[in-house]
Amino acid sequence: MFGKGRLSEKLDELPCIITRAVQDGLTGIRDKLDNAHSAARDASNSAASASRGVNDLHLEIQRLGAEVTNLRAAIKTLHAGPAESHPIAGPNSAEDDFDTLLGLAAGIAYAEITCHRDTWDFLVTQSSGGRHFRLPGFVEEDDCIVNADVSGRTLIAVLDALWRVRHAPDADPGTRHLATKIYGRIGDALQQIETSEPEPGRSPKFRRDQPPVAHIVIDDRPAVQANS
Repeated sequence: MFGKGRLSEKLDELPCIITRAVQDGLTGIRDKLDNAHSAARDASNSAASASRGVNDLHLEIQRLGAEVTNLRAAIKTLHAGPAESHPIAGPNSAEDDFDTLLGLAAGIAYAEITCHRDTWDFLVTQSSGGRHFRLPGFVEEDDCIVNADVSGRTLIAVLDALWRVRHAPDADPGTRHLATKIYGRIGDALQQIETSEPEPGRSPKFRRDQPPVAHIVIDDRPAVQANS
C-alpha cells in the first residue's frame, strides 16, 4: 500500500512538473526569438550604414586614383623636361572658347550631369585632382545611368582637366575623343544658360526664384518614340 501511495503522489505531481518544464522551454524560446530579432534589426542598420560607407569609399578611391594618375603624369613630365606653357589667349584664338566656358561655369550654382557610370568614372578620374574639384552632394545611379549634381566650381575643374586631355600630345585617340565629347556637351549646356538670360528692358524668360539649370546629357542614343 505504501508503494502505491507514493506512486500516486508522484503521478499527481507529474502535470505540474510537465507544465513547469514547458513554461521554462517557452521562456527560453521567447528569449532566443527576442535576441534573434534584435540581432536582425542591428544587422539591417549595419547593412544600410555599410552601403553608405561603401559608396563614400568608392568615390574616395576614384579621387585617390586620379591623384596617383596625376602624380605619375607629373613625374613623367619632369623626366621629359620643362613643360610648355599655354599660349596667351588672343582675340580669335582657340583659348577664347575655353576661357568663356570657365567664366560661365564660375557663374552658376550647379549643373546636372547624366551619363553612363563608366563615363562618370572617366570624368571623376580626370578632374578630381584639380584644386577646384569637389565631390557632388547628390549622385544617383539607375540601370548603369548616373545622375549627379555638380557645382559650378567642380565644372571648372572638369573643363580644365578635359581641355588638358584634348591638347595632350601623348593622349590616345579614344581618350581624346571622350574628353572632347564631354567638353562639348558641357559647353553646349552652359551656353544655353547664357542665352536664356533676359535682355535689359524685356520680360524675363524664367522666374528669378527658379533659375534654369544646365543639364548636361552625354548620351547620343535616339529618343524612344511613343506609339501613336
